Amino acid sequence: MPHLTITKTMAQRLTKEQVKKLFQEFDNGNGKLSLAEIDRAVIYWHPEFGTNRQAILRAYKAADVDKTGFVELREFRRLINLLYFYNELGGLFGQLDTNHDKRISFSEFKKGHELMGVEDIDEYALRKEFHRIDTNHGGYILFDEFCMYMAKKKAQ
Repeated sequence: MPHLTITKTMAQRLTKEQVKKLFQEFDNGNGKLSLAEIDRAVIYWHPEFGTNRQAILRAYKAADVDKTGFVELREFRRLINLLYFYNELGGLFGQLDTNHDKRISFSEFKKGHELMGVEDIDEYALRKEFHRIDTNHGGYILFDEFCMYMAKKKAQ
């Protein structure tokens, strides 16, 4: 199997046949990709993505539209696009998470909220927005909560 790095631009331009060929390279023959097969594919295409396990898992779950626990060929292009999206979000999350505890505190949010596209507003409004993002009300923004918020912002 020749090594191939797929850039975001390349991924957006893949033909149906190219998508099918990439899928078949990592499929064990059962017509669907498990998380392990996806991990292997991601590390092969983009070793730097392999360090962002949360982004891979999030993309895998979002691409599995029918919730079978596998990504089928018809879901595969979506997986590729989501891997780029969540990897970018992982980088942004890392910039905000300055103490690297894998969660964003209010003080980290306050310092970096502009990176998320949150307007420069007073502290009360910032707190209100922070609590809106912190859907489990744990006092921190977790990666999944961050991704949900950013996906909603992108859809607007």
